[in-house]
Parts: sequence; structure tokens; C-alpha cells
Amino acid sequence: MTPLPLADRYARFRDAVFSGVEEPVLPSITTPMSELDLQSLWFAGAFGGKFTSTDGKTVCITDFGTWNSGAGPDFTGCAITVDGETLRGDIELDPDARDWERHQHGANADYDRVVLHLFFAAPQERFFTRTSQHREVTQVVLNTAVIANDARPNRNLAAARLGRCATPLREMEVSRVQSMLESAAQYRLEMKSKRLHRCVDVHGRDEAVYQALARALGYRNNQQPFTLLSQRLPLKQLLKIDAAKREALLFGVSGFLESIRVEDTEPETRAYLRQLWSEWWKRRNSCLRWLEEHQLPRWKLAATRPGNHPQRRLGALAAMLNVWPQIVAPLADATRWSQAAWRESLLALTHEFWSTHYTLLAAPAIKPIALIGETRVQEMLANVAYPLLVPERTRLWAEYLELPALLDNQKLRRAVLRLFGDDGSGKNFTRRLHHQQGLLQIYEDFCLEDDSACANCPFPERLKEWS
Repeated sequence: MTPLPLADRYARFRDAVFSGVEEPVLPSITTPMSELDLQSLWFAGAFGGKFTSTDGKTVCITDFGTWNSGAGPDFTGCAITVDGETLRGDIELDPDARDWERHQHGANADYDRVVLHLFFAAPQERFFTRTSQHREVTQVVLNTAVIANDARPNRNLAAARLGRCATPLREMEVSRVQSMLESAAQYRLEMKSKRLHRCVDVHGRDEAVYQALARALGYRNNQQPFTLLSQRLPLKQLLKIDAAKREALLFGVSGFLESIRVEDTEPETRAYLRQLWSEWWKRRNSCLRWLEEHQLPRWKLAATRPGNHPQRRLGALAAMLNVWPQIVAPLADATRWSQAAWRESLLALTHEFWSTHYTLLAAPAIKPIALIGETRVQEMLANVAYPLLVPERTRLWAEYLELPALLDNQKLRRAVLRLFGDDGSGKNFTRRLHHQQGLLQIYEDFCLEDDSACANCPFPERLKEWS
């Protein structure tokens, strides 16, 4: 990928701000993560693909395989190299090395094909992983610190108050402020791009795009369930079956079919549910056995607008998969990209049921409603399309700069108030998408990392260095 010069400029400024002062502490995972969370991060490539084993050998992952939805090792059909020797088999991931014996994997023939045992903690004394055939399995200790930037927990937003940087920012020429925001926005896009391309390296381009679009459909509250659902039902699996089976699998594994009582639904919904159940019941038992052990995170439904309900967003994902070639084709090659064509393909999506329903319990809407609206398309452009394509064709950065800002959120409003105050001057720097992205990056890098209520933050004094 081509390095982005403005992103590099912001990165050097960001580092220079903290030079001579105590090194800023990188955000870390402060809340315990479930085994399912850790597996999801591994499968997304968050830990990378090259490691050193506990006995000093070089381990490279050449195929992350399939996330197993049944009994047995966590990931099957994998390929790794250990000091250059290729090994094919399965991978098991445990929070603690001793879980291998605690769960009796060493006596279970289902684990005899395991070629790599991953874990995050181990006893002080050396622990060996062996199969029922007494074959030693290569071990790798994973470190959550390497994913800190990607797995930053939701923090309490800093108080919405005026910061010390507001005065120097007001005194800066508009062109200098614009330049800083543009550079911060490019830095933010580059960080998104690295995460997305890491997933491309692990799973291939189509699969990475599918997972990223599913995550974007989750909005803020349900990104994790959508991500996990797309990982557990990979694109290559869904495209092998017809639309009816595919949709039934999506709604069945998500848990929405099990939670709905037919007698509580409208007649039109009952007909739709019958279609889904006619396919779901054939796979239900095998899927439910897995779901009992690996439940998806709970869907967050409180304070969710009807149009953003995850059931409706799942219907939109099903509609996307029905026309997948035209969704993915513009993203396959940066030289073939057409924003207008891609936007139109998303806005034109329809569904026989979900184009007129908000949820499985709601009455039909009076008139058809868009499956994916303008604001959601904008989010997909910002978080999927341009992070994927700009580093491959830097000319697209100019196109990205022209994207308007269609909506804001509480975090952005707090960032504007902290950096510019409430006199309205900050509105000049929120009219385009890259303005908002730059503001959020600066707010996260400095305001959310400062524990001194602005008193010791070096950012205000160093602003004069931005020329």
C-alpha cells in the first residue's frame, strides 16, 4: 500500500507533542474479555500472523482456517509454518495454557489434529501441550497489548467543557486548522485501512469486505454481534446456499427466531417466519448445540431507533448477499471504483419483507422504507470503501475530502465544545466528513488521554508548531 503523507505528518506531530514529557500510556484492555471476544480478535487477524513459539521457533499462519461451530478445536482446516516447515491441522485458543488439560483435550481424539495451541496466560513452570497420541503441540503465548489500539474499550467521554486549546485554535488561521484536521483525518483513515487490510491478508478481500459491511450495519450498539455473526457464518459458506437457506441461517444463528412468539406477530410476519422456519429447523439442532457453548453477545435494543433495529439491519445484510457481485465488484480494484455506482447499488437494495417492516413484532409501515439510507451509505464509505481503496489509489483522497457530513453524535459534539467552545466557530470545521473524522482523532489522542483536566496537556502550547 502507498504511504499517506498527511497521515505521516500528523503522526510525527502527535509524537512530537509528547516528546520531552512522560510517554503517553497506550490504551489497554482494562475490562476482562471473554474467550469468544479473544477468538474473534484472533480470527480477524488482530494479533498478526507471525509469532515466536514458547521454545523459540518462528511460527507463521498461512491459513486461519474456519471458525469451528461444533465440538472440537476452535479453528479447523488451518495451515502454519514452524521454522519453515508447513503443518496442516487445527488451532485451539485458550485463555490459560492449563485449560488444555482442564478441558481434557489431551485425552480427546478430536484434538489430535491440533498443530498450534494459543493462550494468554501460563503457569511459571513449563507447560507442555500434548495430544492423546502423545504428540507435542507447538505453543504460542498471545499478548493483548498488541491489539490495544484496535480493542480500545468504550471510555466515559470526557466532560463537555472548554479546553485550554480553544484559545490558540481560535487564533490560528482557518487554513492551518483545516490542514491539521485534514492530516488527522488521513491518519484516522490510515489506521482503519491497516485494520481492514490485515483482515484482507487473513481471509481474502471479499470476506474482509463482508465482515466490515456487517459491522457497519451494527451501528454503534451492535457492531460486535454483527462482527461475530459474520465471522461464524463466513461469506464463502453463505454464498454456497440459496437465498432462502442463507436468510434462515442468519436469523436463526442470531437468535431472533427463537425469541419471537408467532402469536405476537402480524399475519404478514407469520408468513415470513414460516418461510424462515421451513429452512431453519433443518439446521437448528446442530447450531443450537454450538450456541449453548458459544453464545453471541446480546443484541442491544434499548434506545434503538426502529429503522436501526438489528433485525432490520440483518434483513439488509441478507439483501446485500442476494446481489453480492454488484456490491463487491466496485471494491475489488481501486482503478474500477465508482462512488456513484456503489452508492446507488446500496440505496437500491430492497427486500420483500424488510422494505415495509421495522421489526418482527412491528406492524407494516405505511409506505416502503429504505433498507440502507444515505447516512448509512456515508458510514460505509468512511469505514469500508475509502479505507480499503485510498492506500491503493491515493487520487481517491481528493474524492474522500468532498464527502459531506450527514450526521453527528454526542462524542463529536463534545469534541467541538472542548476544542472550540460554544460560540459557533467550531461549526466551520464540521461540515465535511473528514472534518468530523479529524476532530474525533484529535479528541481521542489528546483530550481522552489527558487526566489533568487540561492543566498538563502539551497540545495547546505545541499548536503553534503546526504550520
